[in-house]
Amino acid sequence: MMDEVMRLIGRRIKFIRVERGIQQTKLAELIGVSQTHLSNMESGRTGTTIHNLLKLQKIFECPISDFFIDFDGAVPVKEEDTEVSLEELVKLAKLLKKVNLKEL
Repeated sequence: MMDEVMRLIGRRIKFIRVERGIQQTKLAELIGVSQTHLSNMESGRTGTTIHNLLKLQKIFECPISDFFIDFDGAVPVKEEDTEVSLEELVKLAKLLKKVNLKEL
């Protein structure tokens, strides 16, 4: 399931990048990764970090949820996949608190 999620996120990154008319080499430079790494992210061969997703969100001027939208039905979301425990939410909140959005 995680590989499918990485492919979905990668496809969304590529879709938004192309929609905005940004070259892959330019976007890689903007987020501080190599063009090869960005290509691997877009194909789902390599995952991305929350830090890079936040950079992309700022560059694309889009909600973070845009990276998780299933726009072609390739990765169906099951109801049990959307359930999140309180412990997971607390961990996520702590992680997000550590990220300094002003540095992005």
